[in-house]
Amino acid sequence: MFRAVFCVVLAAIVLTVPTMAREVGNGGGILRAAWVPTETGLIGGAGGFNGEATPLDLQILREAARRAHLGIVILPMGRAAAEADLAQGRVELLLPDAIGPGTGSVPYRVEREVLLCARRLPAVGHQGVAALEEAYGRGWRIGVVRDAPYRLDIATLTASDRVADRTVSFANASQGMAAIVDGAVECLAARRLAILSAVAAAPGTESHFARRAVSLGGTELRLRYGRDVPPATVAALDGALTSLSKDGTLAELEERAARPVMLRFATATWWFSLLDVVGTVAFALSGVLIARAERFSLLGAFVLAGLPAVGGGVVRDLLLGREPIGIVGNPQPLFLVIGTVVVAYAIMRIGERIGRAPTGPLLTFAGFFPPRIVLEVTDAAGLAAFTVIGVAVAVGAGAEPLWLWGPLAAAIGGAGGGILRDLLRSGYESPALRSSFYAEVCVLWGALLTLAIIYFLRDDQPWWVRFTISFAVLGGFATRMAIFAYGIRSPRF
Repeated sequence: MFRAVFCVVLAAIVLTVPTMAREVGNGGGILRAAWVPTETGLIGGAGGFNGEATPLDLQILREAARRAHLGIVILPMGRAAAEADLAQGRVELLLPDAIGPGTGSVPYRVEREVLLCARRLPAVGHQGVAALEEAYGRGWRIGVVRDAPYRLDIATLTASDRVADRTVSFANASQGMAAIVDGAVECLAARRLAILSAVAAAPGTESHFARRAVSLGGTELRLRYGRDVPPATVAALDGALTSLSKDGTLAELEERAARPVMLRFATATWWFSLLDVVGTVAFALSGVLIARAERFSLLGAFVLAGLPAVGGGVVRDLLLGREPIGIVGNPQPLFLVIGTVVVAYAIMRIGERIGRAPTGPLLTFAGFFPPRIVLEVTDAAGLAAFTVIGVAVAVGAGAEPLWLWGPLAAAIGGAGGGILRDLLRSGYESPALRSSFYAEVCVLWGALLTLAIIYFLRDDQPWWVRFTISFAVLGGFATRMAIFAYGIRSPRF
């Protein structure tokens, strides 16, 4: 009896699987989408859906497919391979694409293109495709991103035979920016966000580029459907894309995608990097001084120095699900902590041998400032920088609601490590929890910066974002110094 039932079930499976395969292949519920990574929206990503690593176009496709009750399989590939697979029916969708009406979906968003040239060149006087014509007319070489879906007039011009010898293709905007620095090309035509991300990745090269990019206009991005996609599926996806636009979901996804890129660009400056280093060293030095005063071991000094310098950031990253954790991706803060402890230990040992107090002029700026003043100033600078970094990490992790997680991430990153250090010390009352107005500074300026990001940040105003970041840093620093100068205490419960 059991064998008979088993044979019947096996036969049913064998007969059903080919039918299911045909339904899937014909778009009966699951669509295969060829995705061409072109650095649009969020930069990078391998097609996963995990916060900052998910490019904007995939986020939109996922939400549209969910509303249309369709399954989606993402297949990353180059544009030539995607075109071939779509023509031969191996995939049902191709995105992103810039084809005309009637050959694809309704437009789901507009990508802004710009022309960025070397700073040494005279300014381009035109806008749009006329700016490209002017640049080519001057004999300049123009870089383009190889698989990017350019608007038809731009694509036609850059692919024409008369400028073929002066059009250079690059795999991404970062390579094109590097080519401008090296003098291989004079200009790059690419997405605004891709260029901002490339500048953020190589801040030392910013002086090579023009201060303002020339607008080339917008490109409407669409999904391109294969010939075998059923009309009902086309209608369902088009309807879902239209509903995303009408209810504001598309605008919200675009804003979330632009925020991490804009913040990376805004903080990619030498002075902000310096503040980060100064703050890390100041937090580590506070732990060293406590270890010295309370006679901790050398290992204890490393722990007390490391907790305020990197401990808060680790807790923040774990809470927000950041991958990889900051100090894993960039171990510089750990090296700074180790270096601070080693140098301070050497200074103290030398001071003891020569009969000089290690907390005297050796730990001040040429003996002009008391050690406490130096420590408070550097600590305030680090607190301000860590506040901004905390908000930036919350934005990059896609934490929502941002108005809540932005200030919390700022407070945890800026003051959380110091609280952990004080709680670790047996019998010590943490001033950050009892009397000192410290973490509140992070919450205040983290909240102000978060609100500015939510309501005022736009991808066409990158310099305004830098101004906002600078204002938040200066405000946090001034607030902490005023609290120290006037002895302001946190209200008692």
